[in-house]
Amino acid sequence: MTINALAIAEKFEKCIKRKESGLIYKIDCILGLWGVEGGCKEVVETEAFHYWQQYESDGEYSSIIGGQSVIEKLKQQLT
Repeated sequence: MTINALAIAEKFEKCIKRKESGLIYKIDCILGLWGVEGGCKEVVETEAFHYWQQYESDGEYSSIIGGQSVIEKLKQQLT
């Protein structure tokens, strides 16, 4: 894993919580923005990471991992 990939993985980990109950594996956003569950960990991980990337690129996790907030990004787009 490259340094950049490791940094991204660490940011992802700060923004989620995992739960396993019987055959169901679940990953939720700690801000309550999304959640993914299913029987296949690999599929759940992939889908959760996809959702996280979308929200992260919008600035939703700025209070947790830094970077521009949603408001800052919108202001930047309007100028």
